[in-house]
Amino acid sequence: MSAINRFVVTGDVFRPNQQGNAGQDININWLYAAVQQPLRLATTHPVEKALFSKQPTSLTRSAYSMLEEPISTQAWAKLFHWKQLTQEFLQYVWLVFRKTIVIAFELPEVLRSAFEKLGIIYVDIIVHPVRFLDDVIFGIRSNHPEIAQALYHYVIPEESILLSSGMVLAAMARLKPLPIRGKAVLFAGQTTDDKVLIHGDRFFKPSDFVDRFVELAAQYDTVLIKPHPYSREPFDAISISRLIDNCVVVKDNFYYLMAQDNVKAVYSISSSTSIEAQYLGKAGHHFAEYPFAFSDRWSQEDFKAGAFTAVDDVIFSADFWRHILSPVMSTTQASGIRLPKKPNRIRSSLRNFWGFNFVDTDIICDLYKK
Repeated sequence: MSAINRFVVTGDVFRPNQQGNAGQDININWLYAAVQQPLRLATTHPVEKALFSKQPTSLTRSAYSMLEEPISTQAWAKLFHWKQLTQEFLQYVWLVFRKTIVIAFELPEVLRSAFEKLGIIYVDIIVHPVRFLDDVIFGIRSNHPEIAQALYHYVIPEESILLSSGMVLAAMARLKPLPIRGKAVLFAGQTTDDKVLIHGDRFFKPSDFVDRFVELAAQYDTVLIKPHPYSREPFDAISISRLIDNCVVVKDNFYYLMAQDNVKAVYSISSSTSIEAQYLGKAGHHFAEYPFAFSDRWSQEDFKAGAFTAVDDVIFSADFWRHILSPVMSTTQASGIRLPKKPNRIRSSLRNFWGFNFVDTDIICDLYKK
């Protein structure tokens, strides 16, 4: 317990943007700003952060040196699950994170593997795939068994998610039905460099699954293809629509589409939309394996498999950290204080509504204009 003397907030410090610069520092900085006060209130340890760096002696550079490749999006895909960790890379990881507990936003698998080898404790946080609650929620996990077990004290029950899904569909039921022909299926596109598309050393593309699109076209009257609104290259999915007669490209809001009775299922390569669909009364399927597992009760099997627990904004309270960190360090006395509930606080803070603004805030603005 005494060896730990600080926290380091980090994330995918290896992921570049399209220009080859830091792709995830914005998320690391967000998490650092959000949890630094709770951590400082819960313990006496300082809170630092580790970011992307192109410096010759940086952790980022050392990772790409293992590949003997320059920093790029394609090399990052190869690096993400890299297992052949060199001693030089492990030494860099140790120098940056020794005597720490790491709080991470979307920890890359290569860094998670290094932490496991070096015995570095981490708490890994992702945005949960269900995006239609009053605010976004999180998936959270740890490689320390007592911390991981403590997380289940805060788990969001499935019933809560199901009740919220009904209100989303109720809001959409007030809108006119969309003119969709016959029995339909929706394919939801993704950004081309989404980490959940990584397969081996490359990214899956819709064109890798042309045979599956042909099967869907034979089973349904209409195949709706919805490119991701933030994708820089949506043309791979759009080109498939030109090959198959009953494919139609749509731009309608995802939740609006889920409210259409004749849309029976959602397919994606590995998008969270296929998970959300199951809560919204549709069949949800992935062409590839979805990489994240979730569990709502503690088990050794789920812990070993790296399953996440669904939690809400409790992670921004000092009491949360006091509780989960108590097995590994001394913590301050509980205060019982939490942020007051406020819809969309986290969405607004992240500057990302994942299409839920169509269900919630946009409606209020539209009514005001009328």
